[in-house]
Amino acid sequence: MEETIYFIVMIILSQLHVITGAGGRGAYTHMKYCESKLYNPRYQTCCDGVITVPGGWPCCKTEVYNSENAICCKDKIHYKKGASCCKDEAYNPEYETCCDEKIYPVRNGNCCGEKIYDPRTEKCCDGSINDKVESFYQCCSDKAYNPLHKTCCSGKLYSERDLECCGEKSYSPLHESCCSGNLYSQRGMKCCGHKIYNPLYESCCSGNLYSQRGLQCCGDTTYNPLNGTCCSGNLYPHGGLQCCGDSGYSPLHHTCCSGKLYLIGGLECNSCGGESYSPLYETCCSGKLYPHSGLQCCGDSGYSPLHQTCCSGKLYPIGGLECKSCGGESYSPLYETCCSGELYPHSGLQCCGDSGYSPLHQTCCSGKLYSERGLGCCGDRSYSPLHHTCCNGIVYEPSGLSCCGTQAYDSSTLSCCNGKITHSYSICSTDRRTIRDYREVLRRFSPLLIF
Repeated sequence: MEETIYFIVMIILSQLHVITGAGGRGAYTHMKYCESKLYNPRYQTCCDGVITVPGGWPCCKTEVYNSENAICCKDKIHYKKGASCCKDEAYNPEYETCCDEKIYPVRNGNCCGEKIYDPRTEKCCDGSINDKVESFYQCCSDKAYNPLHKTCCSGKLYSERDLECCGEKSYSPLHESCCSGNLYSQRGMKCCGHKIYNPLYESCCSGNLYSQRGLQCCGDTTYNPLNGTCCSGNLYPHGGLQCCGDSGYSPLHHTCCSGKLYLIGGLECNSCGGESYSPLYETCCSGKLYPHSGLQCCGDSGYSPLHQTCCSGKLYPIGGLECKSCGGESYSPLYETCCSGELYPHSGLQCCGDSGYSPLHQTCCSGKLYSERGLGCCGDRSYSPLHHTCCNGIVYEPSGLSCCGTQAYDSSTLSCCNGKITHSYSICSTDRRTIRDYREVLRRFSPLLIF
């Protein structure tokens, strides 16, 4: 037995990392206490003061379990995949229903206390199942009833319909009145706080009775609607006003649009994003309201044509610009460049095929872009005039040569005759030089000849 314990201890200690400090003293890392005992949470678990393996698993009293295929209910492990607890028992919600402490072999069942019921033919009222009911039945305490034939007041059923409740009692409004749970034999009476009154002769505001009839309430006070107007608790000493939010106004002098007052009467109110407004004072663009009149719309933005230009929903900060079309979209050449239907967000570019480019940084030859500036084009190729010569699409070295068709030559020693390179002293049959010119050529190359 002692050897077994020693072997287990050695296995656990072999999994620990030791950090050696000054003086040769060591400390086990990752260690924690399980009550008074040390354990390594990487490989062990502390459950209610008991160390067990493996590490990281949930505890069920003093044991661990794999939550993927087991569950702990009331300190007891149940090996049931996908289960839940029904008090101290495990059940599978996919196939069973738990009602309080009882398990039924029904999926998604309806519980009434600890019993299961069928809501199509039964109704649960205060933990009691009532059968032979219809879908419109209501509950009165623990009993189901038909509201078309009975009345329920404070859990008590009355056999008459169309009654109302007054505290725990039922009454007929056709013959009686109710105030603060008390019944009165007069009908048509109303409550003012805990007092009953006749609205034909009195008025009630905030629990206070007034002996004059026909008054109305405005906050905590009363007023005669012939002489005043109440708007959201604010009393105005003029009758016949209308309300705009909490303000009273005369339609002859003001216009109200969705709670906003305008200082001119009879204005038209338009709708903007569900909100009313007056076009005389505001501008609506795609549901957005701008507090200035006379603006124009650019998409959902309002703008002044004097200061901005709109091209296909895009605003430019200068007024009066010309809008051009690029691939069906408008643009301003002052701010953008269009190349074969493609827009580039820079002005002053040139086009190379459908690409925009700056000649200060690139060269375009036959629709192809080259990343160097200052180059020349030779056919569809680029070349440097400082180092090369281009003759009808063919590049030669060095620069400064002359062309004879597609060939380059040095004009100081050679000449071109009928598309062919010859020596400069040769006579070309189509040359129109005069006899004097030929003599000059011969004299230069044959100084011994005498003419």
